[in-house]
Amino acid sequence: MSINEILPMLAIIMAFVIIASASKQLGNLFEKIKLPLITGFIVIGVLAGPYILNMISADSIKKLDFVNQIALGFIGLAAGAEMYLKEIRERSRQIAIMTTTQIVITFLLGVGFLFIFIDLIPFAQNFTQTTTLAFILLAATIFIAPSLATSIPLVNELRAKGPFTKTALGVTVMKDIFLIIIFAVVYAVSDILISGHELNIFEVLIVLLDIFLSLSFGLVYAFLFKFVIKIKKAFWFEAILFLIVGWSTFLFSDLVFFLSDKYLHVHIHLEAILIGITATFYIVNFTGLKANIQKLVEEIGPYIYVTFFTLVGASLFIESLLKYWLIALGLFALRLVLVFLSSFVGSVISKDSWKETFLSWTPHVAQAGISLGLISIVANHFTSFGKDFEAVLVAMIVINQFVGPPLMKFAIVNLGEAHRKSDIYEFDMQRDVFIIGLEGKAIVLARSLKKANLNVIIISDRNELENEACTDIEIRLVKEINFETLSKNGFSHADSVVILKEENEAFRISELIYENFGTPNIIVRLENRNRIKDFEELGVIIVEPASAMINLLEHFVRSPQATSILLGREKSQITEDVEVIAKDVHGIALRDLKLPLGILVLSLTRNKQLMLPHGYTRLRIGDIVTVVGSQEQIDIVRTKLQFD
Repeated sequence: MSINEILPMLAIIMAFVIIASASKQLGNLFEKIKLPLITGFIVIGVLAGPYILNMISADSIKKLDFVNQIALGFIGLAAGAEMYLKEIRERSRQIAIMTTTQIVITFLLGVGFLFIFIDLIPFAQNFTQTTTLAFILLAATIFIAPSLATSIPLVNELRAKGPFTKTALGVTVMKDIFLIIIFAVVYAVSDILISGHELNIFEVLIVLLDIFLSLSFGLVYAFLFKFVIKIKKAFWFEAILFLIVGWSTFLFSDLVFFLSDKYLHVHIHLEAILIGITATFYIVNFTGLKANIQKLVEEIGPYIYVTFFTLVGASLFIESLLKYWLIALGLFALRLVLVFLSSFVGSVISKDSWKETFLSWTPHVAQAGISLGLISIVANHFTSFGKDFEAVLVAMIVINQFVGPPLMKFAIVNLGEAHRKSDIYEFDMQRDVFIIGLEGKAIVLARSLKKANLNVIIISDRNELENEACTDIEIRLVKEINFETLSKNGFSHADSVVILKEENEAFRISELIYENFGTPNIIVRLENRNRIKDFEELGVIIVEPASAMINLLEHFVRSPQATSILLGREKSQITEDVEVIAKDVHGIALRDLKLPLGILVLSLTRNKQLMLPHGYTRLRIGDIVTVVGSQEQIDIVRTKLQFD
């Protein structure tokens, strides 16, 4: 590659990075109107694409195909990581039944209905009988296609957990695997129909060989991942290696195809996504590296999803949708009916609840990723109808991709399996702190916080102390710590909560607060680290007495003066976090605020990212500014930052 080719390519990549970054920010607007993030990413991609603003041209999209492969490689790996047998075993029967009914009913009824309505498709009226049959078989196969690329990020976005979600993800992964097998067979049959050749048993064996080799190389990749993960390195380097190995499944597949065609004169086509699924499925189920893989998927996922769906949006053929919108709408309606019928039958056989039965179809409407790839294969190989096939089916997928994610989100939320952070919290200019658990340490902490002019309330479901000895602290006894009791006690205005409970009860309360109140600062005392990952997912601040004591001693050794200030031993100096609320300071540099002499700005937190500010750092609404000074000085800072 010459320098004249490299520079334009770098420009294209940089332009797309900027568009994807903007998409990540603008996608949040769609959350506010209760639409999934990925819908926002797709819309931004469509707007930036060649058919509207042309910020990224059709030629540039072709050159960014490697980005699509990296994303799909990651999605295949993420799909395998979701198939943890111990978690899905209880739903294995439902997954097997639902997968079977969806594939069989959707395909067979799809073939039947397409035969009936084929004359309504203008360009199909001149087809021969064999061409018509090939077109119908291939189209019915695309009807089966699910969207792993949509389901996994949506589940992560909603922090969805529960039987419905497990079944939906399991069915989606299994359908993806069987789709690859079914498409390989239908593709071979269609090729025979169009070419007029007789069925060759050798071609069938090649299809079976493709699948066997894909599974085998998946195990090879699993051992490669084990090697990569066990090497001690920085997390960012591990993440890059993870993506490169995922991308290499596509590069390896292309290499095998090229070599088999050139030297063996047969087409061996490995399925890259199937390789990825097999690799991570093996790792999470048969090695001790499940946590490592899941951490990589969780940390990298948000960046991959915004990149992938923004590119999907830019790649959507809006011209095809405009040209074939009526046919596409008809195919969309037909597929919607088939997905509903097959899911309904599967749920009835599985004896799911009626609510789950009527919503069971919603996770299987969206289509993206692999379905677009299969359509492209058909378009390039079957010249007699390929381009029209691509235009109509892609137009149908455009509709599916806009309708599917909101439907899936509606079902998950409606069934109570979404576990997202509540957004009802609003700062009321009063620092309210709740302590859950009544013991000696709770009283000492409450008295210390009250001295700092914080409003402190202790809530407990057990009376572990004599209340008469705590008349200076507001203590509220309740029968049970649940949503109703917390709401009745004014918890919606809590700025911080300290939970002094045993591990499982502490997690239950933390999740309850996270999902229903959105309290920004949740602190939990833990005696062990068994569920530390669960707490970290909620953004909980964990205090372990043993490690906290070691860290405290270390800080006293390294910086005794600063540690004394932070611990409040310097009576004239305290540390506080102040949230920027006042609109008139938005955009103003710290040096222009005229803060009291002696105030020290320690740090600034923006979008959960810690920053070390300087005089030219400009404040934004929502920033958390950590300051050190006297109580009087901090009160002045609070007035400047929180009152217009």
